[in-house]
Amino acid sequence: MDLIQKYKENKIIQFVVVFGVLYTVWLICYYNYIKVYTDWDYHLNYNIAHFCISFFDVFGVEALMEIDSDHVIVSLPQSNYRGIWVGDNCNGFKLFSIFSIFIIAFPGNKLSKLWFVPLGIVVVHLANVVRIIALVLINDLHPNYLDFNHDYTFTIFVYSIIFGLWYIWLNKFSTK
Repeated sequence: MDLIQKYKENKIIQFVVVFGVLYTVWLICYYNYIKVYTDWDYHLNYNIAHFCISFFDVFGVEALMEIDSDHVIVSLPQSNYRGIWVGDNCNGFKLFSIFSIFIIAFPGNKLSKLWFVPLGIVVVHLANVVRIIALVLINDLHPNYLDFNHDYTFTIFVYSIIFGLWYIWLNKFSTK
């Protein structure tokens, strides 16, 4: 029994170390290279806004996209309120990375990781688009609820999806 317990403890330590190293490398790369030398965040912000505009268009609701120096803004022109800013901290890129690093660091079939990580990123991205659509509607209909929903409701929503994906990975695809 002690041997099994030590094996489990070693796997947990290995996961924590691999996750920590990968996350540190990712942070260094993100803040020193990706953020400085690429337009990745801008393109992700724009993509989210474009999906939101397309969603509203399907339902015949006029929506506008405004490009600011640091943000892309989605708004409903009939609204009396400024639109929702989609900025670098809201575009989900950091969430994609945390999700991916978790899956990569956790034991499991490498071939399963090759399809599960991209699928998970798409799911998280679509959840983020739903979040922005909902925030645009809240901003238009009940703007006094915007801050609460932005800070709590939709943070819980997106993280619940990430934890759900992790749960699926742990129970269906990871090495037991």
